[in-house]
Amino acid sequence: MLLSVRPCRDSLWHMYAFSLLSMPLAFLALAAWTFRSGSSVYRMFARGALMGIIAAALALLVRPLFSPVWGSGLLILCFFGEFWLVPFGLTSAAYALAVGFPRLARSGGYENAVAFIAGSLSLFAVSHAIMSWGNPSRIYAFVIPVMMLASAIAFPVLLEEAVKDGWPYAMKHIVIIFLGFIFASIAASLFFMRLEWLGIVMTVFYTAACVVLGIRRLLRKDKWDQRGSNPPPTA
Repeated sequence: MLLSVRPCRDSLWHMYAFSLLSMPLAFLALAAWTFRSGSSVYRMFARGALMGIIAAALALLVRPLFSPVWGSGLLILCFFGEFWLVPFGLTSAAYALAVGFPRLARSGGYENAVAFIAGSLSLFAVSHAIMSWGNPSRIYAFVIPVMMLASAIAFPVLLEEAVKDGWPYAMKHIVIIFLGFIFASIAASLFFMRLEWLGIVMTVFYTAACVVLGIRRLLRKDKWDQRGSNPPPTA
């Protein structure tokens, strides 16, 4: 196998450390190097983490619905539900309740959304690590966390565009989000279908595409957009 599904015992703790810490550490790096919203993003991260406790607890209730069906194409749907639909769906609902989607259309809205989502997903990472503790694998401990990390900076870009466009034009961005998550689910599933090489290719492609999308948005200055609520610049 190109990528062993089961790790050696010596590397187990290192992989769990990556799974648990990659999301918050990546957020801190982004906040230090690219964010322009000051201390507000750290408060938003904390708010997301608090809401993530509730979201992750709710996810545990529906987790049995997405138990892996090994050796079947249904494994794709299991991964889609457990690692993308439920975490990002509940996180989006938490953001809507705690912050409100209109906030995304304002200056600094994207950075705050990334902070909130990273905070919430950090709790999902803890939950996933605990639930997979007795049956660890490099896919759960490394591949999926990498793709979720990349999703965390790309997802708010499409969510922001959906909010600015409004209904029904937002549907195109929602469809792209779902297709992207399904693509990531297929990539993760391929490692368990003896197609590791294709899983690696798809994982790298998905991660690179998300990172490019997110970084381009992070480096772009907020401008007034007639679709959103940012006020036009004044003299």
